[in-house]
Amino acid sequence: MLTGTVVSAMALKNVENRLERLFERTFSRPFKNTLQPIEIGTRIVREVDLTRRLSSQGPISANSVRVWLGPADAQRFEGFQKALVSELEETVRQHALAEGYVFVGPVKVEIFIDDDLKAGQIEVKTEFVGGDSQPRLIASDGRSFTVGDLPLIIGRSPDVEVVVNDSKVSRQHAEVWRTSEGVAIRDLQSTNGTYVNGHRISAVSLSPRDDVTIGTFHFRIELA
Repeated sequence: MLTGTVVSAMALKNVENRLERLFERTFSRPFKNTLQPIEIGTRIVREVDLTRRLSSQGPISANSVRVWLGPADAQRFEGFQKALVSELEETVRQHALAEGYVFVGPVKVEIFIDDDLKAGQIEVKTEFVGGDSQPRLIASDGRSFTVGDLPLIIGRSPDVEVVVNDSKVSRQHAEVWRTSEGVAIRDLQSTNGTYVNGHRISAVSLSPRDDVTIGTFHFRIELA
């Protein structure tokens, strides 16, 4: 395990900017001058960086995050906790992608109450929890689709699994499916083509760092 790691100021700034954009309409007013979601997200990212491990596949990120808040802060988040957890989980995924980390299982964030914590205090613990791979297709507009046993068809038709409202996209443009080694994508003889990292493809395996372009939309794969 790596300890004493200096957290990248730029990485934290990116997290702060993202959380500010995500929560400014939902949380800013109710939580003005109190504990902000951005503080929780920043603390989580620090812990993820400090506890990452090295493996033959590169750095591995903790995927299970437990957060403890004091009763006063927990009460302020009453009614917003589900949305907060969802965005904090996405923050972990986005940070891991940016830093080149991989996961041993699905990302999970849980929030608990600690009666001994005062307002503004946070405790965060991370763990590496293995689990079955749950590949997901992530769209640039924030939508997420689980890649299951059946292929995901991407296209303009309202009958496909991943609907893309773009005139440059064919009705059935491409399909994404699971393989024994991960996830692959195939172009379905679309008019304008399917691109991976800027190259037009017919069929190719995907890694989490690959950028898939279909029309004006971008997609990526999350393997765990």
